[in-house]
Amino acid sequence: MRALCTALLLVLSFSLSVSAQNLDVTFHNSIDLYEGLDEGFYSESSFGVKNPIYSAFPVTSMIRHNRVDGLFLGYQEERMGWNNSSFLEIENVDLHGLIGYSMALNEIQYSIGAEKSIGNDRKWMLIGGELYNSTSTEDYWRSGIFENSVSSFISGFDFHDYYKADGYGLYTLLKPVRFLELGAAYNYDQFSSLEANTDFSLISRYSTFRMNPAIDAQFDQINQQSINLGLTLNPKGISDLSPISTTVSVKAELADVDGFNNDFMYNSYQIETKSFLRLDRSTLFKWRVMAGSITGEAPDFKNFALGGIGSMRALGYKSLTGNQMLLSNFEIEFGQSSSHKSGWPDLSSTYISLFLDSGTSNFNTNNYSATNPIEHFDLSLSDLSHNVGIGLGLGLIRFEVAKPVAGAEGQSSFWIRFNPTF
Repeated sequence: MRALCTALLLVLSFSLSVSAQNLDVTFHNSIDLYEGLDEGFYSESSFGVKNPIYSAFPVTSMIRHNRVDGLFLGYQEERMGWNNSSFLEIENVDLHGLIGYSMALNEIQYSIGAEKSIGNDRKWMLIGGELYNSTSTEDYWRSGIFENSVSSFISGFDFHDYYKADGYGLYTLLKPVRFLELGAAYNYDQFSSLEANTDFSLISRYSTFRMNPAIDAQFDQINQQSINLGLTLNPKGISDLSPISTTVSVKAELADVDGFNNDFMYNSYQIETKSFLRLDRSTLFKWRVMAGSITGEAPDFKNFALGGIGSMRALGYKSLTGNQMLLSNFEIEFGQSSSHKSGWPDLSSTYISLFLDSGTSNFNTNNYSATNPIEHFDLSLSDLSHNVGIGLGLGLIRFEVAKPVAGAEGQSSFWIRFNPTF
């Protein structure tokens, strides 16, 4: 066990080093606003991943540690990369996938796929597909996979819940113009519950490994077909030509479709906006708003859940659940003046942040028989719970203190983060 722990520490240290070397690829035109372990988690992302349909496939990493997989080691080539690779002398065909071994599950996990980018001077279309059998999570938007692995390994705090995804999918992405990205995917999945298989951490005295919840209270395995749609406005995020920027992402997971023989018939809709305003050369205003609604009845792991890391920092983990959701994260950050000609602040070193988290989620019984996701959406500002806090950023590390001030019960919380909240 000691040898295994030493090996894991070396692997995670290597991951930190690799991530840190790539942190300059954050915002468009090399505006360096953030540092974090999970490259690209904030910049050209939506809902915490590359684009809205990326999460129709397993969200995972070739090096990770969690209470289900234990130590996972493998090799991965990312999908949806818009690369210029050639396969068998066929231009712009790129292979991607994952192969690795989960020590706690004692199994090999994999994904294998290929994609073709189309366009001469500018790539405007991507067509691909993937087969997969891997652990995945719906909690990728709360914190990055690397960040969660470090937290899990060192302190025993694992902030994701997991399931097995076994299936295949086809997808296409379109970039008809610079400010618009569209995506669509068809997936056939068999989802299975997984148990927590390890409680190892370096600081085991403070370990708080939770049980890994089943995918549903009534089912440990379900078969689902789905069509996933996505749209992003301003996918490149911040430009050095403007003091203000807003990115809007919309996604829909459609499982209630004629011809589908699913265990659960539901449609899930989400929207996210992220806005950034440069108040001066050392001050940045950030605001994220997320909203969601589910029609029909979804399995438990597909319902919305707020509370804890990445959402409402002074509430219990996933203490607010439901088939409708509203979340707002507001931050003002004070850093250093940037040497970049655009005048955007430099927040890659030392900075202070003040934040307000507001949100709620609950079950609306009218949604079970509805087809229109906004017809019965009845969350209002008076329903929101609120947390306030202050943070100190020191390069890769961010310290935060949050306190509940209104709404649902919570408690003052202290966080050590290796990524920004959004």
